[in-house]
Amino acid sequence: LHRGPMAVSSLGPLMNRLCTTLDGEPLQSCASLSATLVNTSEPRAATIEPTVPPAVVGWLLFLCIILTLVFPATTLYRILAQTLPSLLGEQSPRSIFLLIVYCVVSAGLAVLSVIAGLKLWLVRPGAVRFARRWLWAYLIANFAYFGLSVFIAKHLTSLSLAAMGLNHVAGPIASFAIWYFYLEHSKRVRETYLGR
Repeated sequence: LHRGPMAVSSLGPLMNRLCTTLDGEPLQSCASLSATLVNTSEPRAATIEPTVPPAVVGWLLFLCIILTLVFPATTLYRILAQTLPSLLGEQSPRSIFLLIVYCVVSAGLAVLSVIAGLKLWLVRPGAVRFARRWLWAYLIANFAYFGLSVFIAKHLTSLSLAAMGLNHVAGPIASFAIWYFYLEHSKRVRETYLGR
């Protein structure tokens, strides 16, 4: 049996009359049934929302800025303003070797830092895992350079040894601990990179 719009619209008053209580108040469930029967509008097409990657904000954004801009810029400054002038004026083959190792390792860490920062910033798959690996590489590289320096440059004074310990042991341990803990336990990181 096919009913046109006129037949359906004539059911509205009938449904209202059938779905009232003795005191004339409409029943709640019948009112929605009546509204459903009277509504003859065309069904709407389902709209698909485009997926927008979650926003990188707060401490996560701060980490991205450090990895992408701050760490590479400070590394480049140290190489150009401190290490290269020392390298040009150095006579000892051991010290020259250490300075070259420092330049190569620092430049490599800076390049990987930019990659890690961009992956986090652009919410790429595997970004958090890559950032954690970069933190491990940063920590191990600093420890290794400190150990190599102590082994090769045996004539280090206690003052220069303390400065190296601060720059290549204490500083990297603190940075590693803070950011690794953040990447592991942050709710924002979990929500931003869920399933990525």
